[in-house]
Amino acid sequence: MGLGDVRGRVGEAAAGGRPEPSTFILDRYPHATCVAQDGSEPMLNHARHLAAKYGQRIKLHQSDLFEVDWLPQQFGLFDAVVSSSCLHNLRDFKRIREIYGDIHAHLKPGGAFVNADLINAPTAALHQRYDRVATARRHREGAVAEDLAAMVRQRRRPPATAARGPFPATLDQHLTALKAAGFKDVDCFWKELRRAVFGGYAYRSGRSRR
Repeated sequence: MGLGDVRGRVGEAAAGGRPEPSTFILDRYPHATCVAQDGSEPMLNHARHLAAKYGQRIKLHQSDLFEVDWLPQQFGLFDAVVSSSCLHNLRDFKRIREIYGDIHAHLKPGGAFVNADLINAPTAALHQRYDRVATARRHREGAVAEDLAAMVRQRRRPPATAARGPFPATLDQHLTALKAAGFKDVDCFWKELRRAVFGGYAYRSGRSRR
């Protein structure tokens, strides 16, 4: 998925303390500016040091995603919003659905939302299969014995627990929530096991872009 020829403001809805998404956007789109948000002041200080070379093209903002006003009005509307490996940490899918609605309301017509995050497997059988693949990969990469033992214990959890998974929702649940929030052309753009990149567009007219 591309963000198009972004020449306006890009909002990083979460994990602004991890500067990689912001710096990638600013390097890839030289006419864009970015507002990066995170709930941790130490993480923002870390990002501030790494993002210094971008000057006025990036603004850092501390916000609590559980607060109603987590998206300050002074930033106006965005051309695109990106969230990177953060929303699953809320452990509250109801709140994540509300945030999807907030993001949609703060996008310009035609604006894009991209969420890179961790998701649950859709079935208990796939949950166990994903665990086996992840365990094998970690073993090949030299994971310590204690880590492997912990993953084996996790894999042996009762089926009812395994079916729920460790994260707030499955991919299908996220896509359904995005559509309910008003996003169009909602899709998954990349997926590997329990990692996925998905999102959609804010078309105010109700018609997809051609």
